[in-house]
Amino acid sequence: MPYLQLNGTRFHYHLDDYTEPWKPKSVVLLHHSAAGNLHRWRSWVPTLARHHRVLRFDMRGHAGTQPPPEGPFSLPGLAADITAVLDGLEIEKVHVVGASAGGIVSLRFAHDFPQRLHSLSLVASTPKLAQMGAGIDAGVWRRTLEEQGTKAWLLSDSQKRFGPQSEPGLIEWYATEGGKTQADVVLSLQGCLLQEDLTPLLSHIATPTLILASGQDEITPLEVQHLMAQQMPKARLQIFEDVGHNMKVEIPDLLAGTVRDFIGEIESA
Repeated sequence: MPYLQLNGTRFHYHLDDYTEPWKPKSVVLLHHSAAGNLHRWRSWVPTLARHHRVLRFDMRGHAGTQPPPEGPFSLPGLAADITAVLDGLEIEKVHVVGASAGGIVSLRFAHDFPQRLHSLSLVASTPKLAQMGAGIDAGVWRRTLEEQGTKAWLLSDSQKRFGPQSEPGLIEWYATEGGKTQADVVLSLQGCLLQEDLTPLLSHIATPTLILASGQDEITPLEVQHLMAQQMPKARLQIFEDVGHNMKVEIPDLLAGTVRDFIGEIESA
């Protein structure tokens, strides 16, 4: 497994490239959610890597990447991690795709380092974690994480994370992958993000942005997606039905193809 040693932290990453060697190609960075890892994007790679180099890495403290060496998480620090990974791989500019909490980090990255993005795609994300749907109880989330661990937490309200058509095997795999990240890391990250509100920054993010939303998302409600589309100057919103918050693993081919086409528009403009 490839690793980068950056600022005292070892980052686990994958860089897939099935493009024609003689043709120029851009890089697509896929940023996972809380309690996720780079494998959550595995089904996106075939669609994207034929035309782009596809970069995935585990966020700090998640799966194969070490936690912050000192102190708690910070959102500016997580955004700076993206820059550090790009610098370590000598990549100047990317198309960023961020899911859920990874979308929050990606929004901050787009604000702090606009010169490093060609485009931004957000999957079931939000500018403010505290805008979670009314059916989500943050206190119950915390107790479940503390008492039962990450996998049990992901399974405890899977009906709110997945659409009704999701296979049981998909849900079990998703939770098992999430269990590779310790509960204290997830709690620390949630604590960091619950204190952040990027809404005031939205109007300053001029990167071309595609917002992918689920019409049935109980964690990041549709009204939040509309708010982002209204306030970001170059954003468009696309809504998908009959899928849940974790739609990136429910309909990976459709979403990856949608992002691929969006990137194609940006690059041909």
